Amino acid sequence: MSWQMRLMNLSSRIIVKPFVKRAVRQSKPGQQQATIDKLRRWVVKLDNFLTRKHTSPVPVDFIEGHPSYLWINNTPGVTRTVLYLHGGGMIIHVPGLYKQWAQRFGPAVNARVLLVDYRLAPEHPYPASNDDCFAAYEWLVKEQGISPDTIIIAGDSAGGYLTLATLLRIGQSELANPACAIALSPLSDFSFGSPSVFTNEAADPLLSNQLIPLMKDMVLGDNLCTDPMVSPVYADLSGFPPLQVHVSSNEILRDDGVRIADLARQQGASSELCEWYKTTHVHPIMDGLPESELAVQKMKTFIDRYC
Repeated sequence: MSWQMRLMNLSSRIIVKPFVKRAVRQSKPGQQQATIDKLRRWVVKLDNFLTRKHTSPVPVDFIEGHPSYLWINNTPGVTRTVLYLHGGGMIIHVPGLYKQWAQRFGPAVNARVLLVDYRLAPEHPYPASNDDCFAAYEWLVKEQGISPDTIIIAGDSAGGYLTLATLLRIGQSELANPACAIALSPLSDFSFGSPSVFTNEAADPLLSNQLIPLMKDMVLGDNLCTDPMVSPVYADLSGFPPLQVHVSSNEILRDDGVRIADLARQQGASSELCEWYKTTHVHPIMDGLPESELAVQKMKTFIDRYC
């Protein structure tokens, strides 16, 4: 493990995780919205701090008529398109961090990146975010005329869940599959059926399982947690395109990722699991980490193989 990763883990354990746990503990029945608002205000400050010195020559373009879409690296010569779905539990967005990540990831894999600012819960509960992500794929294929075999769908954490959910929606539609998909530390089981949600609570330097029930209530409401369209680990993944899954050995979502990769393989789809030793949740998107650069190389190799 690099010293940069050790520092990242220590900072997360000292600063981020205690704040989240304290905010959830202080949340009272009927006041969940106040807790979400508090988390969002804090995340805005964190986002500004993390990206305060970031500069990049990679272009960022707004899309007329689609204020929730953002093109990154949409330049002549790119041969691929990444539909990237951000994390944040479907209740929070960190736009500066994801723009920074897309400006690094897009050129690394010779792709333009479409960032989607999908609707968030609790203002827009399930299936609003799922609908928005599927609509973005449909827009790429039908309105932009981009061939599915040059598209990669990718996302992290809740965005990893939305990657899986979007693939399931594509399978139920007339649209063709993308070339491949990448899920970084995906949430795949809202029923808490993964042992690591509990066994890795103390070891995870960033996430706490205390936040998951609040997120589940805000996002799903009364929807059944074991519905295959809600929790992909209960779905038929046999029609999936090639899938690469990244997890950390000590994160609470480790088993969610392992289970989905194993299930896809058992059902006949091609899947690849990349397990990292004691890294921060979704570490590939964090700039300045040697482990992040290694993860990007693994993603590039995977994309080169299928796209």
